[in-house]
Amino acid sequence: MYGETWTNGHTLRALIDHQIHHRGQITVLMRQAGLKVPGIYGPSREDWRQMGMKPPRI
Repeated sequence: MYGETWTNGHTLRALIDHQIHHRGQITVLMRQAGLKVPGIYGPSREDWRQMGMKPPRI
């Protein structure tokens, strides 16, 4: 890729990082549009607040 030879692990990591980046972008756009962000990997920030709890800090 990009004129380099990548290991399978490096390629997989690049694809995962790219997917994470786009998931973050769509989350921001959904919040700006006033849409509910689904809790795919656990509760979203909005879900925590709905349960009356503070979201965990990362």
